[in-house]
Amino acid sequence: MAIKKDVFFQKTGFEGKLIAKDAYWKIENIAGNKNQMSIEIYANVDGKQIERIVSSFTPSLDGSNFIKQAYEHLKTLPEFSGATDC
Repeated sequence: MAIKKDVFFQKTGFEGKLIAKDAYWKIENIAGNKNQMSIEIYANVDGKQIERIVSSFTPSLDGSNFIKQAYEHLKTLPEFSGATDC
């Protein structure tokens, strides 16, 4: 599972922000317990990691698996507004 969302980033030698359309965001690390899960998600473009975001959420023990819950949590954050599953 992963999500697609544009990435806006800066690169040395360029003015302003660059955009990578429909970057592939994948959770690379998830850890925690029933009280809190920490997640690291990376944006990949052409096989290279260009962005990293760390977030956390409280999992539902009665809900779906923790990874699916993590992606659902990410889509509630402003920076992932409009993200789609892929």
